[in-house]
Amino acid sequence: MTDKPELLEAFLTEAQIAELPDQRGMRSWAFEPYLELHDREANAALDTVLEYLLAHWMNGLQRKPNRERQSNFAGCLRVILLNLMRVRTVDAKLTVGIPSGKGRLDKEKRYCPGFMTVHYHLNALKLLQAGGLVSMVKAGHQQEDYAETARYALTEAARTVLPLSRLTVRDFTIGRRDEVIRLKDAEGHLTRYLDTPETEAMRANLRRLNDLLEGTDIALARPANPLADFDDEYSGQKIDLYRVFNKGSFAQGGRFYGGWWQHAKKYLRPFITIDGQSTIEADFKGLHPAILFAKAGLDIPPDPYSLVPGITDNETLRDYAKTTFLALLNADNTTKEPRNFDSVVHGMTAEAFRRRVKDAFPMLPGVFGTGIGRYLQREDSDMAEQIMLHFADKGVPVLPVHDSFIIAADHKDELVRVMQAVFHDRYDQMPNITLKTSA
Repeated sequence: MTDKPELLEAFLTEAQIAELPDQRGMRSWAFEPYLELHDREANAALDTVLEYLLAHWMNGLQRKPNRERQSNFAGCLRVILLNLMRVRTVDAKLTVGIPSGKGRLDKEKRYCPGFMTVHYHLNALKLLQAGGLVSMVKAGHQQEDYAETARYALTEAARTVLPLSRLTVRDFTIGRRDEVIRLKDAEGHLTRYLDTPETEAMRANLRRLNDLLEGTDIALARPANPLADFDDEYSGQKIDLYRVFNKGSFAQGGRFYGGWWQHAKKYLRPFITIDGQSTIEADFKGLHPAILFAKAGLDIPPDPYSLVPGITDNETLRDYAKTTFLALLNADNTTKEPRNFDSVVHGMTAEAFRRRVKDAFPMLPGVFGTGIGRYLQREDSDMAEQIMLHFADKGVPVLPVHDSFIIAADHKDELVRVMQAVFHDRYDQMPNITLKTSA
């Protein structure tokens, strides 16, 4: 590392930036505005680069910004570089989806650190590209039912000035978020909202839960690969829980996100330990159909999905039945589920299987194609909050995985009792619960 990085001596033109290698099709991690680096020497080296970039930025301004504004701009430069440095420690082909639309950034301001203004974020991204440290490897685009954020990566030349060789993904952590109650609009983007006594209460409860989790050692009893052992939505999440509501309404959604264990593949979750203790996972069996049966005054089947013909002895078809049923509840009109359905193996088309799922529940008329699933998520997330707060009062951490919960094995029986009681209090029936023990 030199005091004056040679790479930054000559800033690139727009034409040169356009000629950088195209890495389309590479997997991307989400941009994390609260990312932090905990390596003293690496931070010192990064500060040298930031000082040079900051000086170059100020040289192009007629009026010198005050210290607070300089610090804000440096914070934007830093968090962009940290995100790109982190994915580089995982896989050189990984990219980061960094939002760059003014409208979207303005709506999401509530969910970002104080230093990250729209103006400084966009100018920091532009400066890093012009400086040859960062390249856009895939432009963002918006389609009728799908949007993709522009993807960025460090240039190969950036490796000569950034402290990458000594770092691993474990050197990065995600700091405590300023906002843990998130609201998304109809397009699935974070949006503004006004606080109410309800949102303030939910936020206070989440702070309690996160305080408990922060002092808990949540680990794995076996090594794990950040790419192979986690789902495609994993992007370095830690343990800072937050709730996400949908369609611009606090009546829809509300489930808990932010825990790394939620992205671990099923075979990995039995290896999770809490403060060195082995764990169990307790799962409401067929939770959404169970709620619908109870609301209709019908007995809850032992396994609601088993009502779909032909799936009792076929675990693959049962999984398809579950994802299709839930998708039909969540969709306003139609759904693409089941995805990757092998018509030859299963002897029917995906459309025929979808009809089979619909036809299996005549006792629940009018539930498909209405979006009712998002309202059920609000109900199940409120139950999850109640269950976790019960144990938080006792200083016992619980890890939510939407409709299931991971807890130290010693608390297995109490967890089952509390899950049953919370469900029974709401729906006047006893739910079916399955248990998965540690590996």
